[in-house]
Amino acid sequence: MITIRDVAKRAGVSVSTASRALNNNPRISDTTRVKVRKIADKLGYLPNYNAKNLTLGKANVVGVIFPPIDEDSQDNPFYIDMLRGINDSSLSHNFVLSVAMGSTTAKLLQNVKSMVQQAKIKSFVVLYTDSNDSVIKYLRQQQLDFVVIGQPEEGYADRFVDNDNVAAGQAATDYLIKHFSVKHPLFVQSEHKWQYEINRRLGYEKSMQINGLAPTLFELPETNLAQSLTTFLANHTQIDAVISTDDLGFISFYQAWQTIRPQNDVPAICFNRSSLINLLGQKIATVDMLPKELGSAAAELLFKQQQRQKIIEYKIN
Repeated sequence: MITIRDVAKRAGVSVSTASRALNNNPRISDTTRVKVRKIADKLGYLPNYNAKNLTLGKANVVGVIFPPIDEDSQDNPFYIDMLRGINDSSLSHNFVLSVAMGSTTAKLLQNVKSMVQQAKIKSFVVLYTDSNDSVIKYLRQQQLDFVVIGQPEEGYADRFVDNDNVAAGQAATDYLIKHFSVKHPLFVQSEHKWQYEINRRLGYEKSMQINGLAPTLFELPETNLAQSLTTFLANHTQIDAVISTDDLGFISFYQAWQTIRPQNDVPAICFNRSSLINLLGQKIATVDMLPKELGSAAAELLFKQQQRQKIIEYKIN
C-alpha cells in the first residue's frame, strides 16, 4: 500500500509538507501542491480519511439540508438537480454527501443535530432560507461552516448562493407583456411565501407598475384548489396570462384551470425548467434558474473560505 511517506520521498519533500500540499494548505506554494498531487495520483495514493477525520474531529462529509417539507415535495426535480451539483463539487474535494430531511422544522433540526453530534459533520449546504429558522439558527450557534441557497436572513452574514429573483420576476413578466401584449397577467405563488417567491413577486410588481398595469395575486391553497380557483376566476374574469413561482405549483394550477376553463388556454411562464412541464401538452415558457449550477457553486463556497457569496444567472426559454 502506498503511504504518504512514499509520496513525500518521491516528491523530495517532508511528510508534513506532502500532507499539507494534498490538503490544499495555503502555506504550501501552488507549484509544490501541483507536483505532490501529480505524484500522488501517479502512485495511486489514497488518503486515510478515517485517520484524518479522527485527528480533525470532523468527517469528510457535506451535509445537505432540505427545507421542512412533506415526502412528495422531496422528489422535486429542482432539489435533485441542486443535489447533483453539490455532489459533483464535493467529490472533486474528496467529500461525500449526507442528506437531512424532515416533514417539520422540529424533525429536521433533530436530524441535523444528530449529523453534527454523532456523525461529526461540520460542513453544510442549506437548500433554503427562511426568517427566524431554527435549523439555520442552530448552525450559527454551533459556529459550523455552512452556505445557504437563497437570500440570507437580514442582519446575518451567512454565506450564500442565489439568483437575482427580483430581476428574474421582472424579466418573466416583461416577456409575457412583450410577446403576447397581455394586460392582466396573474402571479401564482404558494401560501408559504418563501423568500424567493416574495422576490419574484416584487419583480412582477415592478414590471406591472412600469407598464401601467394592476398586479393580481393568487396563492395556491393546500386543499380545495379547484374550488378556490373557481371562486377566484369568477371575480377576476379578465386574467389573460399566468406567471408561476415554480413548475410544480404551475402544474397544479394548470390542471385546475383546465377543469374550470377547458377551452381557454392563456400564455404562461413558470420558474424552473423541468421535464414535467412538457407533460401538460401546451407550450409553456420557463425561467431556468440553473439549479445544478446553484448547488455546485454552494459546495465550492464551502471550500473557498475567502468567498462570501455568488449570484447565478437565469435563462428564459
